[in-house]
Amino acid sequence: MTCSVCDMKMFVRRNIHGGRSIMAPCTIGVLSPADGDAAVKLHNAAAHGLSRDIFAPSTEEEVLRFLGKEGLAVGVRFEDRLVCLRTLKTGAKWVEDTLSEFGLGPDTAARTAITGFCVVDKEFRGNNIQFLSQYYAENIIAQTFDSIVTTVSPKNIFSLQNVLACGFYIVNIKRVYGELMRYVLKKDFYPKHPVWTHGHLRIPIRKIEEQQQAIAAGNVGYKIIRRLGGFCILYGYLGQKTEEQQNPNPTLCLP
Repeated sequence: MTCSVCDMKMFVRRNIHGGRSIMAPCTIGVLSPADGDAAVKLHNAAAHGLSRDIFAPSTEEEVLRFLGKEGLAVGVRFEDRLVCLRTLKTGAKWVEDTLSEFGLGPDTAARTAITGFCVVDKEFRGNNIQFLSQYYAENIIAQTFDSIVTTVSPKNIFSLQNVLACGFYIVNIKRVYGELMRYVLKKDFYPKHPVWTHGHLRIPIRKIEEQQQAIAAGNVGYKIIRRLGGFCILYGYLGQKTEEQQNPNPTLCLP
């Protein structure tokens, strides 16, 4: 995928030894196949030691594929090293095959991109660099695509909070990547219908079947909250409502 977006300066907090941190001037921009070695190195360093329940690593070939014509790779550089890498699938066949695995119909494939992964150097984690790279990538793909789809493990609470905060909605829950349970989330840049947050459903995150039933009834998950019994997902109806539907009884989040 080609784009005309220029590199941009950004200033991110960098964690250094001894419990110290300092502001670091960085540059964010689109990567090319020439950045393949740095991309593979950062991906492998971030994926090392992580459970597949949290992060499904890509092969070296797939990482390089994101840097080619079928994908988009956004990178943040500090001095001479890559410290953040965000990837997206944009090639029509790649997108169509992946959406099929996610349980989304071919109608979703039109003008839809799919996130691959986002990895961050340990010195820059937790400092909102994930948000900045997400919005930079969206600024690029919104020129061509109407929506973006991603997946998050139900066990990865931090990433799920980040993705929902970026405006994604849970639209499916499915086993993918070799039978790994994942939330499938979608963000529409130009949505046709609102999400009704008044009268929402509040469902414990561990109750996957109840969440799947809520999705089947036309609801999407839009927020994660914490209660005494653990984390819950708030689900709201997506679309137009009748007058009777506008005042449902919310589901309580039970321990």
